[in-house]
Order: sequence, then C-alpha cells, then structure tokens
Amino acid sequence: MQRGWYDRKRRRVRDLACGDLRIYLDVEVRRVACRRCGTVKQEQLAFLADNPFYTKRFAFYVGRRCRASPIRDVAKELRLDWHTVKALEQQYMREQLRRAGTPGPRVLGLDEVSIKKGHTYRIVVSDLVRQRPIWFGGTDRSEASLDQFYTWLGPRTAARIRLVVMDMWKPFRQATARHAPQASLLFDKCCAIWATRSIRSARASTRGCPGASAASSRGRSTPCSPIARI
Repeated sequence: MQRGWYDRKRRRVRDLACGDLRIYLDVEVRRVACRRCGTVKQEQLAFLADNPFYTKRFAFYVGRRCRASPIRDVAKELRLDWHTVKALEQQYMREQLRRAGTPGPRVLGLDEVSIKKGHTYRIVVSDLVRQRPIWFGGTDRSEASLDQFYTWLGPRTAARIRLVVMDMWKPFRQATARHAPQASLLFDKCCAIWATRSIRSARASTRGCPGASAASSRGRSTPCSPIARI
C-alpha cells in the first residue's frame, strides 16, 4: 500500500512533573494519506494516553492518585478539569483489568449499592478469597441483572464456585441456583456489605465503575478490579 505524508503538526503533551515544575513534551504528530484509498489517518504514538494531550505515565500517575483521593482533590492539585481526571483514571483502571485477567473466584460475595435516590441500584460481586471486587453492573438488583454477571463469567468458571455469600434477597438466590447450582449459600449480611465497601473504595459507586463508569450507570455490566498496581 502506497502512502505519503499528508501534513504534520506540533502538540504540547503533559508529562510527569519534576518537583514543582510541570513538564511538557513538544511532539510532532503526522498524518498519512493512503494513495490507494484516499483516506487520511493520524499516526499512533505508543507513549500517549487515550487523551493525546497527556502521556501514559502521567495518566497512570493520575489513576494511582485517584486510588486514595477524590477526583475533585486530584483535579485541584494537578490543575486539571474534573472530566479529564476521570477519563485518565478510567484508562488506568482498564489497564489494571487487562493485567489482572479474567477472575476465577471460588467464594463470591453479592450485594447491591444505591447509586442515586429513588431506589436505583447496581450489583456488586466480589471475590472474597482474594478480597477484591470483580464486577459492578446491571440495571437494578433483579435476577436478570445478576444473570449478566454469570453470563460474563461463563458457565465453566461458574461451575467452580463453591460458596456464595449474600443477604436473603430472593432474586440473588434464584439466579445463583440457576447458574451455579453446586455452590453453597451463606446468608451473611456483614460479608456481603464488605463487597459494597470495597467497590466504593475502588471508586465504583455513584461516579461509576473504574474502566467504564458511564457504561455502568446506563446499565451495561462492567468488570472491575483494584488489585493490579502500575
């Protein structure tokens, strides 16, 4: 395929700071024209974040800061827009998911979390052995919403589940009995509450799930994991 330069431009990209000094990189970004199909595409620079005005290592720094501080505080400290910090944090969490891989839990904790007034819920599923949330999603706390988790997990992995800890919410019992009939059920509200607290500490409550918060708030299910460190 024959290609030729279409144009090029320079862009300032924010990188990690050095002490109290902000560091910006002056990067040349080129666009390439395909002489065969006539389309123009911009070259991809591996060190840039999904937001091309920041480097990946800066995005991961922002994500690590958001593990311990609210987005508002991180945005104020780094002098960034709230939405920019949220987007960089999501990229950080997506990378964590990629590194953590698909979970294979043996003991699950199920609970729901209210994301706003009016009885609007999302379901939180946690691996209680590894002590980490692995899924946050659904449209409510119904049986159909929990079915989304088991569908995402897959029948082979669901068959390995030995114990599920939950409160006495009937839709959770029915969905679990259908997808993981071999699992024992333990009705323990305290253990189930741990899942909710864990997901909140992972910044996946009212502001959405790490990696795809807006998708979760609109009802699409999202796996999540705060374990892997970058």
